[in-house]
Amino acid sequence: MSITPIAPIMPLGIITPITPTNMETHSVGSGDGAGKLGTDFSKFLNDALGQVDALQKNGDAASLQLATGQVQDMSAVMVALEKASLSLSLTVATRDKMLDAYNQVMRMQM
Repeated sequence: MSITPIAPIMPLGIITPITPTNMETHSVGSGDGAGKLGTDFSKFLNDALGQVDALQKNGDAASLQLATGQVQDMSAVMVALEKASLSLSLTVATRDKMLDAYNQVMRMQM
């Protein structure tokens, strides 16, 4: 009795992984440095949300292709759907932590 190896899972489309960016240390010297750092953070959040949206669209397209019979490999569809699910769960958890931190800062007395 021999066990056949599992074929590698091929991605349905181009999926860019969410990777941390190279964060540079900024010295706080003048007011425009803080504005630049805020713009960088805003760009980082927009890029991360764009990647989550792309994974969601990829998962929806994969499930539609499976439903119409265009894809025979169900494992690739399941991987795409799990990536979409995990990225959305991470986004929601991050949002909840950010809101909790904001609420704690607002409760501080000066």
